[in-house]
Amino acid sequence: MGYYDIMASRMMLNTLLYTISELSKINERIKSMNKDQKMIIKVEIGRGGPTEYLNINNDIITFERDKVYPNYDAYISFNNPLEFLKLLKNLKINLEQLKAEGKIKLGGPPNFQKNCEEIINIALPYYNDELGEDISPEDELLQVKFILFALMAGFQEIAEEDENVREEIKGINVSIKVKIVDGPQCFLLFQNGTFRGCMDGEGVKPTVVIKLKDLETARALLTGKGDAAKSFMRGDILIEGETKHAMKLVNINELLTDYLDYIKAKTKK
Repeated sequence: MGYYDIMASRMMLNTLLYTISELSKINERIKSMNKDQKMIIKVEIGRGGPTEYLNINNDIITFERDKVYPNYDAYISFNNPLEFLKLLKNLKINLEQLKAEGKIKLGGPPNFQKNCEEIINIALPYYNDELGEDISPEDELLQVKFILFALMAGFQEIAEEDENVREEIKGINVSIKVKIVDGPQCFLLFQNGTFRGCMDGEGVKPTVVIKLKDLETARALLTGKGDAAKSFMRGDILIEGETKHAMKLVNINELLTDYLDYIKAKTKK
């Protein structure tokens, strides 16, 4: 299995699990399915792909990247990274059919397969930017949050694995806050050739703040439908702090875009 397939599957699995965990806090259907549940779910992708876990506790699903649990109560195992990437482009998946085709294995308590399938299908439209142009303000905020996480998590993965990225960030020591006005935010933390991203940034004092004026602007830019240069000239993007650090993100974003373009090309086949 190719290196890029494995890297892409890590980015996409992290984003899917984060989307599920955030939706569990507000989606009444997900809450009802998990009422009074306590369960650790192992989610893995075979042939060199990642393994992550979801923790269901008192109706809430939590996800922490790279956190390993010694025991688990249920599992879902995807056959390989490439098949996983293709599956994610669907708006709905049928786990029984995927089992019959030998693309997944799963096991757990009664109703686990049914609930697992429904939760994934609730998350997929957010994940795939398929909510349409008439998206509600609430869904738009959620989707922007998920895409923002995807970009941050994607860069975290390639910064850990890709030598070109590590060379690009060598010598950068800066904390960048990306904030959407009346929307979500994330923090990009560079230190001595390493990168760490987080959504809350508790205790972080950013040296650079990049503000996007609203959710519509953010959604257009984050989905590749907007023009960053034109948005900047219109004042839709504001940069506070040392501009040179913010401009460095342009080179970094080009590296991440190469990965995202590869993912799109693979999932269309």
